[in-house]
Amino acid sequence: MKHSESVIALGKRLVAELGMEPSVDTLGRWMAHYIAELIRKAEETDDPDMRSKVQEKCCETILKLWEHRAMLPRGARPLANLEGVLLAIEKFRGEQSPWSVFSREEAERVGGPWIWFAKVVEDIGLRMCRIAVLTAIAEASLGKEKRWLQEHKEMLSEEEIKIIQALDSWLSEEMIWQSEQQRVSVGDLEPSERTRRVFEEIQASIEQMKSSFELLLNKVKC
Repeated sequence: MKHSESVIALGKRLVAELGMEPSVDTLGRWMAHYIAELIRKAEETDDPDMRSKVQEKCCETILKLWEHRAMLPRGARPLANLEGVLLAIEKFRGEQSPWSVFSREEAERVGGPWIWFAKVVEDIGLRMCRIAVLTAIAEASLGKEKRWLQEHKEMLSEEEIKIIQALDSWLSEEMIWQSEQQRVSVGDLEPSERTRRVFEEIQASIEQMKSSFELLLNKVKC
């Protein structure tokens, strides 16, 4: 059995999260109340033997519940707030166009103005996509997910740890913003500032696409 203090700390976290989650069903609320009661007894009893027995029962119950964390409501399971974002990232990464390996100059040399335009649109679109996904991560309470890693790392699976670490690293990467030519990560921006910059960045990207379309019109005689 894992160290009892770590398990009981996890139990307290689950009780708190389940208590704050309005969608928790009757069974979930009963489990939260039951675990909370076991923790209280383990902490308050003066009898060492009784404390040991109650702690063992408490840890067994917490670990059994934790084994089925995928069924717990949103706040009581890791990565729950990021499910939609992770699905989108997986989808985007699985889609690659045949001209992705070319530079814009190579794309025009190999395929002419239409492939050049496709490459330009792809590059700009991927930048907008990246910014939008990073913003979604920032707004999906990644800080709350990082708490699972900081406070209960030994209770997480390797996959859960890798995902949280990867998203945190990705969100912390600095990028150059077209609107202000300044290197700063999406994660370091305050919410209102982030929203402003993201909208300005997307607007600038759309203007780039329009300019590229005008160049295409000039290259392709109608």
